[in-house]
Amino acid sequence: MDPRYIRNFCIIAHIDHGKSTLADRLLELTGALSQREMHEQVLDSMDLERERGITIKAKSIRLHYTANDGQEYRLNLIDTPGHVDFSYEVSRALSACEGALLVVDASQGVEAQTVANAFLASRHNLTVIPVINKIDLPAARPDHVKEQIENVLAIPADDALLISAKSGIGVAEVLEAVVARVPAPTGSSDAPLRALIFDSWFDAYRGAVVLVRVMEGRLAPQTKIRLCANDEVYEVENLGVLTPKPIVLTELAAGDVEADRPAAPLPGFEEIKPMVFAGLYPVNASDYETLRDALSKLQLNDAAFFYEPETSAALGFGFRCGFLGLLHMEIVQERLEREFNIDLITTAPSVQYRITTTAGETLEVDNPTKFPPPTSIAKIEEPILTAMIITNDESVGGILALCEEKRGIQKNFEYLSPTRVMLSYEMPLNEIVLDFYDRLKSVSRGYASLDYHLSGYRAADLVKLDLLVGGEPVDALTLICHREQSYERGRELVSRLRKLIPRQMFEVAIQAAIGSRVIARETISAIRKNVLAKCYGGDITRKRKLLEKQKEGKRRMKRVGRVDIPQEAFLAVLKVASESDD
Repeated sequence: MDPRYIRNFCIIAHIDHGKSTLADRLLELTGALSQREMHEQVLDSMDLERERGITIKAKSIRLHYTANDGQEYRLNLIDTPGHVDFSYEVSRALSACEGALLVVDASQGVEAQTVANAFLASRHNLTVIPVINKIDLPAARPDHVKEQIENVLAIPADDALLISAKSGIGVAEVLEAVVARVPAPTGSSDAPLRALIFDSWFDAYRGAVVLVRVMEGRLAPQTKIRLCANDEVYEVENLGVLTPKPIVLTELAAGDVEADRPAAPLPGFEEIKPMVFAGLYPVNASDYETLRDALSKLQLNDAAFFYEPETSAALGFGFRCGFLGLLHMEIVQERLEREFNIDLITTAPSVQYRITTTAGETLEVDNPTKFPPPTSIAKIEEPILTAMIITNDESVGGILALCEEKRGIQKNFEYLSPTRVMLSYEMPLNEIVLDFYDRLKSVSRGYASLDYHLSGYRAADLVKLDLLVGGEPVDALTLICHREQSYERGRELVSRLRKLIPRQMFEVAIQAAIGSRVIARETISAIRKNVLAKCYGGDITRKRKLLEKQKEGKRRMKRVGRVDIPQEAFLAVLKVASESDD
């Protein structure tokens, strides 16, 4: 097709503002799927996406649309996730497009991720088309939302499209706006091949499948291509597009966005740095090789995921994995367990610290167990985030108190409207990892939205908190916290573990320690059998002899006993700072 009639665009928005529903209506209007084949959130094909009601993976489809001018256009659409933990998916999708539909909820208005995605699109020099969705809701205020788009995002909103993706109102105008406003691709199909890989996955029958945007040149089966990232040469086996059903093609030319085998990428993606680290260990040691293969296949589909082998004295062989956030960590674990049928234990999440030793050496440590001895540490620096919170004015007091508790430093306080406030804070990443998002939603009754990005490192008075069960340190439960919070956190953690670890035939001590100093202790009492039940009267020495024999047996058992720690205990660290005590 003539590149003048090709449009490459994506849909970006805050979570739950209606991206996937709008994609459904576009599929219906262009006749990509019949009414019988349609169902809600067609592009959310993963079970996890349907269960949680969120988009996890960006999805690419090709649509054919005959516009009001009588010309047929080829629309290459990418539906993107809205949660901050999957923002890397959004940035990769934006690299493959010339335009973006910025969807804003008519009742909720501009949210934190709306701002982040809009700035991301402007950095990629994309044409942004504002779309105000859910105008049929009783609480909809489209004129108010237009003002927010102009004031907060600095995007002209006079020609913003007013739609209801659920009922289909105004969706036809969206297609016309894409045709009229999004520029056509500029690459020449006669130039040498240059293409950008923006997604990939592993297919059990076809091997590695990738999504590419062909910037210049042509791609055909049996073409030899070179991947610039690793300087490897591959042969293209077959080509195709998703409509959303896969269709085989004989050629991809400049301007096309779709699925094929590997193609040479252009410079464009920034190197992503994981923000949260945790250990993944198989419950059965025999599943280690299976887990390693599963991780390599999953990494192909999730470029923001990182892993490397590690060992734990408590859990054996496993992998240290890096994620963009707690939801990302949760999704990766669920996918591994469901798609590859592996039972996993996940350790407490941590962040990457920068340590300067007394010898002047600088170390980056993402595992608390690898911290050098306290005597050899000159300075510990923790990662700092710039967090943006948008909320209603009723919740401001509670949110300010929460941010202060999490060692936040306020940088900005701005009213977007008489009832909407935007707060900017510098906060330690370590505090965000634990329970900040859940408590933010609780304090604001679900109305606050959060976006954050890493802004640097700052020195802090941090300590390593060790957990000992039965006198033995459990490396998988070690955590790093601020000295001022260490006593409270240690007490809460040993209290939770006492409820989670089952009683043994012998007494078990649970201790929290900083270095050699124990700061908190709880004791799990032993299960005691009534050895006197068979004694009906008789000499007291007979009873005493039985009790002494039991006492000696428990002492011997304690000497050789090992305590089984359930999976819930490793997740207890996540709940340490929460106020609920269930």
